[in-house]
Amino acid sequence: MERRSDQPVILASRQELSPSCFALELLCPGPLTATPGQFIMLGPTAGADPLLRRPFSVAGVGESPRGVLVQLLVKEVGKFTSLLRRLPIGSELSLLGPLGQGFRLLEAPPRPVLVAGGIGLPPVLFAARELSQRGIPFDLFYGAASSHELLLPQEVKRATNGLAVFCTDDGSFGEQGLVTEVLRRLWQKSYSRILACGPTPMLYAVAQLARERQVEAELSLEEPMACGVGVCLGCVVRLHDGSYVPSCQAGPVFLASQLAERW
Repeated sequence: MERRSDQPVILASRQELSPSCFALELLCPGPLTATPGQFIMLGPTAGADPLLRRPFSVAGVGESPRGVLVQLLVKEVGKFTSLLRRLPIGSELSLLGPLGQGFRLLEAPPRPVLVAGGIGLPPVLFAARELSQRGIPFDLFYGAASSHELLLPQEVKRATNGLAVFCTDDGSFGEQGLVTEVLRRLWQKSYSRILACGPTPMLYAVAQLARERQVEAELSLEEPMACGVGVCLGCVVRLHDGSYVPSCQAGPVFLASQLAERW
């Protein structure tokens, strides 16, 4: 388990990706390691607006001469993400992480298939990079509403050591249709596990497909979080045995077979 730290970080770069999404690189002066599926809590270093830090999935971690670079993919949906889109490069922020339980890559079976929907790409892209480095073959399916919302398609292709399939609801890029529908149509018998992150309806469909194909699915849930460390209990999910656990600690990645009947 990676050791978490609470440290100031510097906004090192920002790249516009779509009308609503952008990429950030944060420079951490102290050590920080993470596994795909883990997240960080990010907020301002001064003032109380916003009062609470916000959770962001890690898209990648790399080394630089000045420290560790953490890559994030962000969708502008509220006050803080709007601030991040306009914050001057070189500004200081406060980072707590890494947090949570990620994908079980050390237990990865011979041929997993990765599935991402919209802004659910970050942990899937991070997992793709790690699996490629380990020489584990996989295919990747990535869907969005339109071509304008498909993020970093060339980087996704480079990170994938097998088939990279892009899907759009309107057919403006790649296969037309929901990513789960395309995955069902192009399913390979060699797929032995699904790793997925995206909107909740997509994850429901992934879990159903996994049951039908008799494989396990690892689902990165997108539950609202206030603290990220299991104190506020605002992100609890129900397990199949009837118990409730905070997804920020027990997840955000869960086996579909762990979750309650609704999955």
